Amino acid sequence: MNIFNKNNGVSVRAFKGDAMTLLAFDLIPSLTDNLAGFTIRYKIKGTAFEDYIYNRMIFPDHVIIASNIPPREKNSTLYAPIQKFNWVHVPNAAIDSQIPVFGIYIYEITPRHIADNVLKPIDHSLTVTIEINVGPFEMKNTKIGFTRGFVSSVAYAKRFNVENNSVRPNETDLIFDISQKADNAKRWNNALHNYEMVPYTYEDQHKWLGWQARQRILDFLNEVITDNSLRLKVFAYDLDEPEICNRLLEITASGRLKIILDDAGDHGELDSFEDKFNILFNSRKTGNSEIVRGHYKGLAHCKTFIILDSNDKALKVLTGSTNFSTNGIYINSNHVLVFDNKKIAECYNNLFDMSFSKTKINNLKGTEPTTLDYHFEAEEIPEMTITFAPHAKADAERIFKRISDRITREGNSDVLFAIMKDNSASSILTAVQNQLKNNTVFTYGITDRINKKAEDYEVFLYKPNNINGIRVAGRGIASVLPQPFGTVPKIDGYAIHHKFIVVNFRGDNPVVYCGSSNLAFNPEQKNGDNLLEIHDDDIVTVFAIEALRLVDHFHWRNYEVNPDQERHLDDLNDKRKSWYKSWFNPSDLKSRQRQLYIK
Repeated sequence: MNIFNKNNGVSVRAFKGDAMTLLAFDLIPSLTDNLAGFTIRYKIKGTAFEDYIYNRMIFPDHVIIASNIPPREKNSTLYAPIQKFNWVHVPNAAIDSQIPVFGIYIYEITPRHIADNVLKPIDHSLTVTIEINVGPFEMKNTKIGFTRGFVSSVAYAKRFNVENNSVRPNETDLIFDISQKADNAKRWNNALHNYEMVPYTYEDQHKWLGWQARQRILDFLNEVITDNSLRLKVFAYDLDEPEICNRLLEITASGRLKIILDDAGDHGELDSFEDKFNILFNSRKTGNSEIVRGHYKGLAHCKTFIILDSNDKALKVLTGSTNFSTNGIYINSNHVLVFDNKKIAECYNNLFDMSFSKTKINNLKGTEPTTLDYHFEAEEIPEMTITFAPHAKADAERIFKRISDRITREGNSDVLFAIMKDNSASSILTAVQNQLKNNTVFTYGITDRINKKAEDYEVFLYKPNNINGIRVAGRGIASVLPQPFGTVPKIDGYAIHHKFIVVNFRGDNPVVYCGSSNLAFNPEQKNGDNLLEIHDDDIVTVFAIEALRLVDHFHWRNYEVNPDQERHLDDLNDKRKSWYKSWFNPSDLKSRQRQLYIK
């Protein structure tokens, strides 16, 4: 979903994401001279709330003084305009509840200009107003949720303790009380007009970091808990998130849970979290609750819940890349999808039943359902094709060729992606890498490689006058950033755990490939996985915005990080290098980005 509006040479397009909005701007050439950026004001319809978007970048002191900018408001985009032609706005969550306000947002976007170090007053005749529903994505019986994936960020550091990125009290207790204190954080006290140290809980952390994915998962489980006629089947790889485990064990005790839990590698070891869950499951199970520990030829890598009625008929399914663990929900960037459709749910239920024993899980490769493409096309659901691994080699080759051919098809406008690893043997990943070098396709993506030292990361960074695509590393190179940003928490493990590729977000026949598959050829023949190919404009848009959000964040983190150098907005004193020049240079990637989003 996107909405367009324009006024006096200023154009704005707003795209609906999952609990976030992509705003894209454009100007006629006569309005670009001395362009200082864009002021973004927003209101929530039906409420008295209104505010300006906050910009962590500010003008240098000489501009602040000459423009009489109030010191307390120097970060408002009223006085610190956004120096980009797009912005992903994520509604801020209340500090005490971590819950954001959703509704119809009214955005007012105004280009700002500067002359002789003075920011000119806002010209309301150039303001473009646009309304869009901002909230969790729910459309065509489909819900989508993303984790925030921002432990190593300034946003986390401002809300929690910069020295603490721990999302559990220890590495031994499977289940713990999330209401217990996690740490103290410096917070502003309006009444006292100063900062004070305030305690926060693990639940505070979890709500903020888990974002919409956490809410989708807990809502799904709560639906089963509150209706005794429902049953639940689960594929789990990692399993240690305390609230998920509590809910699964409650369903277990009521005799309504069947689960396939991975036992490969560390998961099969004594005292692993998965082993501890297995012990608790067996001590509490009643009725029809059963557990199978297994791992196909490689890993039991699906992350899936299936709700069934009392007759064992599948009703709805939750799937995606998100492991049901504190790492998967609170550290990694991940996605979940919920399909409220019996036919889609039955496909996953069939996979479960065909895997539900040691013998079945070991012998599934090369048999139904791993040999089939499940295609869905109906008015009430998005058009999609689902495949299940582990595949025989011929099936893996067939599926990979179909996807890689789609990525490299002549006439594509763009390829956007977030992939955990992009250097595995795979025609799909090779196709993505090749498109990064293609001058005719806009490419923008993020990957993660934790097997290298941070300073050795292979990162393609955007360079001026370069029209090729951009790929950045998932983890920032440094935890100490230039002022005014300061220090952010360090992160262990993957930052990016997504496995999705968007093709033609702004072109013909848009598609997104997502799910649990790592998109690598050998794992696709060994692991239990699911790969979704979704042809739906609105869902493709949601994933495209997620890719842009992550690339923009980590690209900034990786680009010329110098903690000893204060970073400011461009004051336009050097006209030859003014920030907006690249956005209108036909040989520059930024110019292509501007035109792609606004068209």
